[in-house]
Amino acid sequence: MDRKYQDIVIPIKGLPLGESTFRFEIGDPFFQAFENSLIKEADCSVKVRVVRHQTLLDIVCEIVGFVVVECDRCLEDLTLKVDIDPHLTVGFGTVDVDDAGAEDDVLVVDHTESELNLNQFVYDYVCLGLPLVKVHPEGKCNPEMLRYISDNEGSETTADGEVSRPFEGLKELLKNKNN
Repeated sequence: MDRKYQDIVIPIKGLPLGESTFRFEIGDPFFQAFENSLIKEADCSVKVRVVRHQTLLDIVCEIVGFVVVECDRCLEDLTLKVDIDPHLTVGFGTVDVDDAGAEDDVLVVDHTESELNLNQFVYDYVCLGLPLVKVHPEGKCNPEMLRYISDNEGSETTADGEVSRPFEGLKELLKNKNN
């Protein structure tokens, strides 16, 4: 089943026992729906494989594509590849978490629910899949911004226009300590 829109919703009422596969394409509108999103642009394919058991659903999402975020060093756009496959176990009513598997995330939904919205799950895992430090490869950052950062690192401009470097004295202490 193929769908192209910003919501990732799986029908769970009437889902047959066994495996079912759903495909979704997500992009900018999907990520812009979340407040304060780190992701500026995106183009990702989401393949959701659902294995229905009597009392549980095992869900594996394969998320492949790219996202554009802000570089932590130069603040320019940085394109990052996304290739993750998070797992989710869904139980109905009350479910024993030990039965679900300790390595997976477990979600419990009411028996009356007819569909499962995976938007937050997919968003969270895409964000968790990003590196902690999001920077361009060495030499690819905006050289003008890097020059500005290196010229002003650790300095302040005083009222009379002079640049004060408060940590300059520490360098002398280190030199004296090493000698």
